[in-house]
Amino acid sequence: MGYLERITIQLDYSTRIDTVIDYVIRRPAVPRWWDPVSRPHVAVILPDSHSGKEIRYYLSKCGEKRANGKSILDVVDIDTLPEGTLLEVRFNATRANLYQLELVGTVSCWRWLGRSEGLPDFDSDDSIYWDHVLDTGTYSPRDMLLS
Repeated sequence: MGYLERITIQLDYSTRIDTVIDYVIRRPAVPRWWDPVSRPHVAVILPDSHSGKEIRYYLSKCGEKRANGKSILDVVDIDTLPEGTLLEVRFNATRANLYQLELVGTVSCWRWLGRSEGLPDFDSDDSIYWDHVLDTGTYSPRDMLLS
């Protein structure tokens, strides 16, 4: 019996653990340093009541310059957000993750929902659209936001 099968049995999953993409973490990784080229950010995603499109409210900004010459990325406390909040963590034009806040008991945790496919080009200011971000195609943040 392999390692993955043992974990599958212990967790009482009916499928192999490597096919399970659903997981919860205590706190998502966020960019530490501001970079004017990559433009990393942390943002809450909410629907526009008129158009139904996703709107980003940024929870991060360029902070003070440190002794190493880099500017820190200041991020607000994301654990105080309400349950169900969708959080976009963008590291650069090709790497971003989407999370949703859940309470596990009384502890705020983040469920990973997907990874971006990247933007049209590196200099694009276009937003990432999270529809069909998972291979299964069963998750659509826009539908979740509008329900």
